[in-house]
Amino acid sequence: MSGFSKPVQLATGTGIEGFSCGDETVDSWVRDHSASARKRGSAVVYVVYHESDVAGFYTLSSHSVSRADVCGGWFARNAPAQVPAVLLGMMGVDERFKGRGLGASLLRDAIQNALKVAAIAGARALIVEPANEDAASFYEHFGFSRLPGTSQMALRLS
Repeated sequence: MSGFSKPVQLATGTGIEGFSCGDETVDSWVRDHSASARKRGSAVVYVVYHESDVAGFYTLSSHSVSRADVCGGWFARNAPAQVPAVLLGMMGVDERFKGRGLGASLLRDAIQNALKVAAIAGARALIVEPANEDAASFYEHFGFSRLPGTSQMALRLS
């Protein structure tokens, strides 16, 4: 991870310029929404820099999942109708910096921040909706499991 900054919150109103991870959904979100996410109250963006370039980022938001949408398992057991959670909404590593462990480092930081949220405000899990099976495999490697009956994955925050 040499040469990368620690993850920091992107300042409100500041966008991410020149970022491309190769996934058009993520790239368009960065281009069109990263500057306004916090101002709108929809997400907090955390970025890692390499020199002055954004090498990677992730977003966290408060979230809930309808217990009725989950077909059993630990997530729905003894839970309220709307299960409190933290959403890892977007995450990406610029193509110039892939293969250097930055994705894993970003995810570890997101998990640590989600644990802090859970301790302060209560949240059962960190939720992610993987873009594809490769992404799902990445999250499974870090302990996420599929939420039965949904396209989401969850990591228990207790």
